[in-house]
Formats: sequence, structure tokens, C-alpha cells
Amino acid sequence: MKKIALNCALLLAVVFFNSCDKDFNSLGSDIIGEEHFGLERRDDFSLVSFTKATGEVQSNNLPSNMLGVYDDPYFGKTKASFVTQLSLSVVNPNLGIEREMQANDSVFLYVPYTSTKTATGEGIEPNTYELTSVFGNENGTFDLKIFENGYLLRDFDAIDPSIRQRYYSNENTTLIEPNLIGSQLNDSSEPLENTGFKFSNEEIIIYKTNGNGEYLNSNGQVTTDLTKRVVKERLAPGMWINLNKTFFENKIVNANESDLLNNNIFKEYFKGLYFQVTETTGVNALALLDFTKGYVTVQYHAKDDEATDPLKKKSVKINLSGNTINFYENTFSSTYVTALNNSNTTTGDELLYLKGNKGSVVFIDLFGPDADSNNVPDELDELRNDNVLINDAFLTFYVKNDGQKNAKRIYLYDATNNKALLDYVYDSTTATDPKNNKLLFGGILEVEDDNEDLGVKFKVRLRNHINNIVNGENENTNKNVRLGLSVTENIANSSSYYVFDEVAFGNEKLPVASVINPLGTIVYGNNTLDESKKLKLEIYYTIPN
Repeated sequence: MKKIALNCALLLAVVFFNSCDKDFNSLGSDIIGEEHFGLERRDDFSLVSFTKATGEVQSNNLPSNMLGVYDDPYFGKTKASFVTQLSLSVVNPNLGIEREMQANDSVFLYVPYTSTKTATGEGIEPNTYELTSVFGNENGTFDLKIFENGYLLRDFDAIDPSIRQRYYSNENTTLIEPNLIGSQLNDSSEPLENTGFKFSNEEIIIYKTNGNGEYLNSNGQVTTDLTKRVVKERLAPGMWINLNKTFFENKIVNANESDLLNNNIFKEYFKGLYFQVTETTGVNALALLDFTKGYVTVQYHAKDDEATDPLKKKSVKINLSGNTINFYENTFSSTYVTALNNSNTTTGDELLYLKGNKGSVVFIDLFGPDADSNNVPDELDELRNDNVLINDAFLTFYVKNDGQKNAKRIYLYDATNNKALLDYVYDSTTATDPKNNKLLFGGILEVEDDNEDLGVKFKVRLRNHINNIVNGENENTNKNVRLGLSVTENIANSSSYYVFDEVAFGNEKLPVASVINPLGTIVYGNNTLDESKKLKLEIYYTIPN
């Protein structure tokens, strides 16, 4: 198995490892190795671990959003649609007079994908990019329809205006789709923009023209020689879709000035766009997108005043910003549903199932029963009475590969209070790839040497957490809290979102970084007969003389 090569010597979990920025090829590792000189080791502590389905999850105003269809070989299928408000780049714009859309005007939508430039093209040749947040087959397609949204996405709760509005992952069928206005806006004859939409890694190049669609050379003259064209703008790969000109001519170009006065009014006037996804036959794909970087450009012609000058080309830029909701429609596999239904909250599970977005998380209770009824588990009492010094502590989760595309990182947190553990908070280590930050805290997937898709284990450090439980003197903060375990798309984000049914889930919240991850992973729990894979709490400690 591959190991992360660290250049900083480390025996204990120490804070001075803040600035070790590492380059490494493999995902996950035994971060400090297996040797703990002069320390006692114990791994027979009682624990119970089990899986709980999240049900519908809060999914408005997420840091990134899914769009498309992803079919996981084990967990099943996820279909993700999206709605967003819009805002004018420039409020109260001077649209001019005698406004009209001409044949060479267009209305287009652009949303960049997450990508990395891998090669620079020469001259006007395109640069080469690799997409980094597409799940499934990058060449997969789906049917994408874009509509005007007729439902106002509120900032605050209608009943209690002191509370920020929460929207949930299934409300597209009750709030959005019944309130769509008009016909499909991406009605181009090009299938790649609608019925056969595909995520492309090609750079988008815009060339200089004379306003009539004719290309210009470096001297500003019209040229038909495509090699003489001049690049006006280069855009990283992204969603580039032509939208219905007549709709935007009526909605924007011929709008009353009062409707464009400010963005509060504009969001009432034009309530946003809905990106509706429908699965197509064959291979599909899903991507994580930052829609806040997207925009719609509306081109038209107009005069600035009553002068006899000809109409000039103008444009209005509309940003995809404001309130958003991501919607998930899941068709879970029968084996995954059976596993969720058979989860045992009393003795724990043989296998634990972590699944992002509307999926499942794992809860873990440490140190077993409280036989003497003093509100402290007996094993924890034993550690406290022995005055042990906690040198290190780990939970190691061994992966069972059942065909799922394993999430690359998991996140262990305080599920009682829905907040980060001390080990997460204290760890400010960084890596070249930000997804591998907080190396000491861990939770990075370790993979086989010859197959990076074949997961082996995740290892999470909780030394500071255990030390606080055993030796902390503040009775308000040294509680043996229930732990939560989820997949994470962004280890830097430790905030939480609400679930719709907290009674069924057993908690009111879950990590938001789990909501934005479409992947899952299966790990062994405490109730497996395979001792080599069994989930154990491993503590290294010393007992003072």
C-alpha cells in the first residue's frame, strides 16, 4: 500500500506541524507510521457504530452544486437539478433608445467547470484542459432543459422572519416545477446544448468581429482566413448555451426601467432560472459546479440618444447569483436500501455505509455501557482513574469494495453538538492539493499501489478529543459525545445543514460537505467477525509512576 511521504518528523500530534506543505502521489496514509516508542497501546475498547439514512436534506445556498446524472454501481442513481436567482451586473442600466435584437445578436449562458490547464496552445490554438469535478463518464450525456422560474426564493422564513429560509432537496416537485413560466429557453438545434448535453473540456475562444459576425485580423480588417483571426477572450471550459432571443428581448431589452432599478426589484421581476435534468439512454455524467461564477449575456442594438447615428451593439450581463437550491432524486439500489433498513443501533453493524447528498452517515458511540449508572461509561472511568496521559488515538476504517466509486475523504465530527472535533480545529497543516489539507487529522483514502480506485482504509486521528474526554476538567466540554462520520467534498468546510426529518435521522443536522458529495464508501464496523478489518478505537498512552 502507498504511503504519504512526510518531510517533517512527527511522533505525537503536535500543532507546530502547521506549515509542512506536502506533495504526494497517493491518497491517504498511516501519517505517522506504526511505531510509538515507550507507549502503552490498547485497542479493545467497546464501541458501537451504525448507519442512518439522512432522508431529505437542506440544499439551498450550497458552496457548490451538482448537475447531471450519476449511476454508482453499488449505491444507485442520483439525478441533480438546480434553480438559481439572477442579479444584474449593473443595476438601472442605460439600455438606450430604439432598442432591437438583430440577426447577429445572441443570448448565451456561461458557467465554468472546475478544470486544470494541462498545456498551452500556440497562437490562436486552444489551451488544453482537464476537468476535475465530473463524476461518471466524462463523455456521458443527459437531457438539460432551462426554464424561467416563477417561484420567489425567499431570504427569510415566511412565518418567522428572524430565521433564514431553508429549502430541501425534494422541493422541486412542489415549489419549482409547478411554477415554471413559458417554454424551454435552451431551444437551440444543437443537441449538445439540450437533449444531448455533455460536459466538454474544450477551451472557449471568442474572436474579434466587426459587429456583423465577420472576423477581424490584427489590423482591424475583415478576414476570411481563420488563421488570421484575433482572439478577443479565452474562457476556461464551461457550460456554453444559447438561449431564446425573443424571450430575453421581451424580458430584458424591452423591460420597464423600474423593473431594473435595483436587484431586489429585479429578483421579484425575473425570479431566476431552473436547470431541469432528465436521464437519457446510455452513459450519463454529473458535475460539481460553482454557479456563482456563471452569467447570461444579452446582446442587442440601440442608440444612446436621439442622434442620427446608426444603432450600436450593446449588452446586458446577468449574474447567476442570489438564492439557490440543489435538488436530488435518488433511485437507491435494493442492496443499499436493505443495508439501511437492517442497521442495528444497539449492537452495531458489520458494515457501515457513507453516502453523500441525500444519503447516509454513520454514528459511533465510544467506551461501552455505564454499569454503575454514574453517567460515565465504565471504560472511560477506568482511564480517568488511572490518570493516563493520552499520547495518540485513532479510528481506522477498512474499506469493503463492492463496486462503489469510493469517496476520497471522510470527516469525523461531534454529532452531539454538530461541530468539529478538537483535532480538526487544531490541525492547520496544508498540502499542495487543498483537498488533502489537515493531514494530521486524516480521513484520506489509502489506496492500492496498482489501482487508485481500490480503497484500502481511512485513518482518523482523535488524540485531542480523547485527551479532553479523559483529562479535561471542564464538565461542560469533556463529555463523551456521539461521533458522526460522513463523506466530505471539502475538508475546509465544517459547517452543518439541517435534515428534513430529524426524528428519523436521529439528529437535526449533518455536515454540509457531505451534502455536496455524490459519492459513497463502505467500511467495516465494530460487529464484523474479521478481526483484521474490525473498527477499533486505538489509544497510545502512558501511566505516570
